[in-house]
Amino acid sequence: MSVSKENKPILLTVILLAAAFVVFFANRLLPQNSIFPSRSGDLTIPLWLFFAIDVGFIVALVLGVRTKKQRVVWFSIITNSIFFVLLSALMFLLAIANGISEP
Repeated sequence: MSVSKENKPILLTVILLAAAFVVFFANRLLPQNSIFPSRSGDLTIPLWLFFAIDVGFIVALVLGVRTKKQRVVWFSIITNSIFFVLLSALMFLLAIANGISEP
């Protein structure tokens, strides 16, 4: 199964969006084996994972802009920009929550 060069940014955006949902809901989906400590309130692991996903949205944006199909370019600019801004806002709120919860 080969993905063409023009469709890689779209596929990367979908994978990153799914990864963001998995990281966000990981504590609810797998409470026993969670990577997030629920009692201590330490949010550094989700912050770093969301940061990596945010960088991935920037990479997908650059890959999308470099393609030759106009639909892929516009899709990449619109969706990756929206997801980047929303995830950055979520990371900011998580950083504030992490700062408040630590002694």
